[in-house]
Amino acid sequence: MSAKFLRSALAFLLVFIFTACSWFQSVPEPSQADMDKEEQAVFSVFMPEGPGPALILKTTSTNIGGQEPREIRAHIKNSFEGVPNDLVENYLDRNAQPSQLSPDMDLGMDYVLMDSEELAKITRQPNWNQDLIEKYPGSNGYLIFSHVGFNRSLDQAVIYVGNVAGPLMGSGSYYLLEKQNGTWTIKEETMVWIS
Repeated sequence: MSAKFLRSALAFLLVFIFTACSWFQSVPEPSQADMDKEEQAVFSVFMPEGPGPALILKTTSTNIGGQEPREIRAHIKNSFEGVPNDLVENYLDRNAQPSQLSPDMDLGMDYVLMDSEELAKITRQPNWNQDLIEKYPGSNGYLIFSHVGFNRSLDQAVIYVGNVAGPLMGSGSYYLLEKQNGTWTIKEETMVWIS
């Protein structure tokens, strides 16, 4: 074999290896700051229109009747065909424990974070939705958010959202969202409970 042929073969092999490695490089994990920013953008999708502030339960929840992580994983994967594993695992990791939402979130409208004790005191009343409206004029019930799970490229998301307007007037669903041209949109929903 000639030296010229060997150099050409070696150059081709190096280009092939470099290209192959770039194809298989994994997307790095997104930073916590990036996920927090995108989480607020996802929450904004679910903010109700109305004259009063949105009421949001301060503590995150998946509120799915004590489901184990494997049951939640199976439910999400069965509900949203082709949902990436990294998205599901990120959702489970971020929701391993309930946590407090920040009062400094930018959700594009006024909101009030309600703690569980205040909400429990109000909802013990028979017509508690009227008491809620009296205390927070213009409100229409309250929202419950889980933390948002993201894929590594932060362009797909899963969230649990509960919306409770009054006694026996509520529902909770998982949502699959996609970010296109800088905007989050709901692609699919699967209801978990309704009353």
